[in-house]
Amino acid sequence: MLSRIAAQQARTPLAAFASLAAPLAAASTSAAATAGSSQPRSFSTSAPAGESRARRKTRLVRKANLEKKAQLVRQHEQSRPDPVLGFAKGNDALWDKSLLKSILLNRDEVWAQPAQADATGAGADAAARGTAGAEGYTPELYNFGLDAQTAEQLSSVLPATAALRSTLGDQATSVDAIMLERFETATTREEAKRDALMRIVDLRNADSKGIEVENTRRIVATFGRTPGDTASPEVQSAILTMRIRSLAAHLISSPRDVQNRQALRQLISRRAKILKYLRAVSVSRYEECLDQIGVEPRAVEGEVIVSKAELRTMIRGA
Repeated sequence: MLSRIAAQQARTPLAAFASLAAPLAAASTSAAATAGSSQPRSFSTSAPAGESRARRKTRLVRKANLEKKAQLVRQHEQSRPDPVLGFAKGNDALWDKSLLKSILLNRDEVWAQPAQADATGAGADAAARGTAGAEGYTPELYNFGLDAQTAEQLSSVLPATAALRSTLGDQATSVDAIMLERFETATTREEAKRDALMRIVDLRNADSKGIEVENTRRIVATFGRTPGDTASPEVQSAILTMRIRSLAAHLISSPRDVQNRQALRQLISRRAKILKYLRAVSVSRYEECLDQIGVEPRAVEGEVIVSKAELRTMIRGA
């Protein structure tokens, strides 16, 4: 009897503990389920509470430097020169005062010159290009790449020689009244031929290719290091700049000419390559050449990119 009572008293604390532990376990299980179903707690982006003053200063200085660098990059891109024109927007004076522009002929200005009177017109405009007077028609600019010396031979020497030869013949030794009359007739005929020839070689009758040939001749004479020099970097870069500007003007007037856009990009790349070679050969010649052709250094240095958006903006003006 006593042993049964002792065993019952020994089991009583365990039962009480089990009855207390059951509600606690249920509460912990429900709390875990509630925590699992709720949203995860977001972390704060502010500086950690344990960050030291030195580390915080370093972080802020680095952030300020990165922002300043990004701003400088944006300003550098905004001030990047136009790869086609060779200078930044608003820097037109670089091209206006360049040597290349001073020697090039504008085809619109050449074609805009008024037509001249014939050889019998006594009131020809002496201020216009080409004059027509007692000596016949004489243009100021010549087509087919003719220089002034060759044009003078065609204008003065050739008519007189042809008239004398047609009158006297190859073996004539004397001139009488008949020969003199024949000479005057032949001279009049040769003067008419001379006027026709001078009008043919007048640059106003040339097309765009003829004016480009005359501009090329002027570039070679001005930029060449020796007479007839066509291979020096200065001459090549000046010729390419002339062709780039001419092709750009053509694309503006003909915006649907998509094929020549690729040709324009190729010309720009060739000019940059030639100028980079000139810089490797002589920096002084490189800088002088850039001033003479009206191009900024940033337009040819580094990677020259002609984006589709920039080209469309230049062509369409939008």
